[in-house]
Amino acid sequence: MTSIRKTLAALASVGLLLTMTAPAFAQQLKATEDVRTALRLLVQVSNDFKRQITNKNFARVPHEYMEYTEAADALRSSIKDEPADFKAKVETRLKAAVAAYQKVSDMSGKETDVDKLMAEHAKAVTAMNSVFDLFPAALRPDPNLPPPGRGGRGRSN
Repeated sequence: MTSIRKTLAALASVGLLLTMTAPAFAQQLKATEDVRTALRLLVQVSNDFKRQITNKNFARVPHEYMEYTEAADALRSSIKDEPADFKAKVETRLKAAVAAYQKVSDMSGKETDVDKLMAEHAKAVTAMNSVFDLFPAALRPDPNLPPPGRGGRGRSN
């Protein structure tokens, strides 16, 4: 009975150690500014998707998808020197996010119901956020902030 408890305690300790080291690794990314930029680009393009759908500019959505794939490639490039297991986790989630945005893009050619497109966009955002969950909070952009250079931010008067 006590050996089972010792085994369980040892397993719990290992689990706790792994939980604690995962965020520590994420804090030690090699190209943090490149990662921050790529994540910000993903959010900006996602917001552009939303704006095009809201404005019923459906013909522009496939262009946004192309930009999203470019931002995804920028993220892949920014983590190229990271450990293989981390890159694999990011790639799996990133592929799902890109596929979700492709679905929105494909729908935009046939669908004119803004609510249906926005519902699909919300699913894509959820997929994108699962990618972000792999990175430290300090690197994740605030999706509610306007991009630099728009709305008066970052300008000198």
